Amino acid sequence: MVQSYCKVLIVDDELLARQGIKHLFDWESEGFMVVGEAANGKEALALIQSLQPHIVITDIVMPVMDGEELSRHIKAGYPDIEIVVLSSFSEFEYVRSTFQSGAADYILKPKLDAGHLLAILKKIAAGIPSLQGLGNSNACERSLRAVLDKLIAGYALNEEDEAVSKERFPYASYALLALEREETSGRRDRLGPASSMPISGSLLPDTSVTASQAPASPLPMHAAQMLGWAESRLRSLPKGAPVVFSSELPQDDGLVRLLLNFDESYEAPLIALVKQLGEELETHDMPLFAALSPTFRQITELTKAYHAEVPKLLESRFFHPHGRMFMETESETGYDGEPVPFDVTAFNRELNEQSFAHAFGRLRLFLAALPATPRMSIQECKSFLGHQVFAIILALLRFEYPAAKLDERKYDYFRSIHEAKHVDEAEGVLLRFLEEAEACVADRSRPSGSQSMHKLLTYIQEHYAEPLSLADMAAHFHFNPSYLSNYFASHNKEGFSEHVNRVRIEKACELLRNGDMTISEVSSQVGYSDHSYFTKVFRKLKGISPSQYRRNAQDGRDAR
Repeated sequence: MVQSYCKVLIVDDELLARQGIKHLFDWESEGFMVVGEAANGKEALALIQSLQPHIVITDIVMPVMDGEELSRHIKAGYPDIEIVVLSSFSEFEYVRSTFQSGAADYILKPKLDAGHLLAILKKIAAGIPSLQGLGNSNACERSLRAVLDKLIAGYALNEEDEAVSKERFPYASYALLALEREETSGRRDRLGPASSMPISGSLLPDTSVTASQAPASPLPMHAAQMLGWAESRLRSLPKGAPVVFSSELPQDDGLVRLLLNFDESYEAPLIALVKQLGEELETHDMPLFAALSPTFRQITELTKAYHAEVPKLLESRFFHPHGRMFMETESETGYDGEPVPFDVTAFNRELNEQSFAHAFGRLRLFLAALPATPRMSIQECKSFLGHQVFAIILALLRFEYPAAKLDERKYDYFRSIHEAKHVDEAEGVLLRFLEEAEACVADRSRPSGSQSMHKLLTYIQEHYAEPLSLADMAAHFHFNPSYLSNYFASHNKEGFSEHVNRVRIEKACELLRNGDMTISEVSSQVGYSDHSYFTKVFRKLKGISPSQYRRNAQDGRDAR
């Protein structure tokens, strides 16, 4: 029974440290159960009331709330909870203060091993009145939940683990079903009241899998509702169907999971039922998304399904906002045409040639086909769209279109794209931006209006990386150098040298933001043979050095 276990909460700001402690030994066979973990004292305090651990193992040095402060809070609010402190040699003064706050024992991290920790825990548990008789707990049956938790954490199973999984899962095929709650504020909960359901169940009443231990604390209401709804649908399969399922996996308020185990011959009917589940979600506009992993044949493949396949399927809803059920076999996208590859080279060439109608049309075609675009993650999609906004604004400013206001609002566009919840919303942001960009093009009235000036500016754009001088340009266009200098100054807002430097520095900024060239390589790439002169010009135009500009860009700060 659960009550025979000594419940332990692990508190450490390092995930690997927590995982290492959890898998030092077979906790449940020794009479202990890890009921939760936290990354700092504040998180731990939030868990203690619901988990009600008997022992808290805590690190000393942690952000937000350290182990010493956590110990004081525990002993003030939960005096019956015992505390074991983890520390390094240099933290002994902190350990002293935790003993003053009521810690039962401490362990030096460099000497942490299974035998030492287990001996301390058993000594402490022996003194807890509600745990008398714990010494006989070695015969406690190892739970399926501990086996699945071990798999998800990436650890190999031992023979006992494999025996438990084979007993509980008699069939050769597996799939992971996940349900994620839609985060929509103010939306009416259509799931109804939380159901009272077992933590695992079987669709075979006469050969049902033994019910697993209940969780250490009640599931959050929404998680219980989601699991109850999914389990009730799975139970609608015919009596005797070769399918069992378990929800003895990490669950939370926003995402719950069911591991399905079934006979290979029953895969098609099971998938048909899952599809019906998706149709019900859509028909009743329920605030849930669901995903079913590809079938796998070994329980050890749960790790891949849990960490990679199901999250990827759920992520795909960004591109299919009207879908509710996502499966690898499903190919519906809501888009009737073929995927449209985006030719970045052609797009940039059209911008440089001021063929904005063609460039914008190309981008619109790509936006319309986004739902059918394969192998693009949400982050890649949003980054790509933001980059095109940036490229268009740069082109408009470079050719002196009235885009100053558009430039001022570019970060609003970046933020809107980043916060878009689905592809339609991101597309809407881009389409509004394109309308504004087209208005800039339409409102353009060249102060110089000169075709010759346009040719000069275009030549600089194409040859900025070369040793470009006023004399060279004058010879190329058959101008007198003195005349060209005066002509350039009178038809442009800046002189020839200033304009060449600005073009080169803008190109350098792009390389610093997006590439991994050294500063010297960037300098040479944009036409400066003298690295120190490049740095001087860069600092003059940007107010900071090239290296500082790159650091700002990498840190996500405004790098203009």
